[in-house]
Amino acid sequence: MSVTVNDLVVYHYEKQPSDFKAGELLHNFNGTDYRVMENYGRGNLLLMQMNTGMFVVGEGVEAYKRYPKDEIPTAENIQTGIEWGSGVYLGNDISAIDFKQLHEEYSGPPEPNERGEYEIEINETLSHTESVKADSYDEALDDVKDRYDRSEIVLDAESFAGVDFVPKNRSR
Repeated sequence: MSVTVNDLVVYHYEKQPSDFKAGELLHNFNGTDYRVMENYGRGNLLLMQMNTGMFVVGEGVEAYKRYPKDEIPTAENIQTGIEWGSGVYLGNDISAIDFKQLHEEYSGPPEPNERGEYEIEINETLSHTESVKADSYDEALDDVKDRYDRSEIVLDAESFAGVDFVPKNRSR
């Protein structure tokens, strides 16, 4: 059996608003289902292909409804799905994926709050290593925690190990 041009359906596409929530199941018009793992904003999504477990970053993802071009849209002929400009296929070995790097690369800048302010969280890291003689790791850990709780071990400016400045997470 051969397919001719007359057998092909030409569709009318209409862009649909969508906020693409993590966990949402999306369908593309090629017949593949994807789970939204993370929404980076600006139309960039971390997706997991449902039938293979493969991760992909969809760039410029948009939601559409479509129906045959020469027909009136009805509940029976409308299909919903996604399309994207390009995809970066990451494989399905999650231990080989640098999720922090993906977030940094594909996320857009944060939006200001309702007062027009940007909220920047400052995270300082203090670090100190304590050597403990004990019969087991659990015993050593308990000893260090107890001494820390009793303020026998105090981290101060001498323990400074780094600082990060990150946008304060907030729900949209």
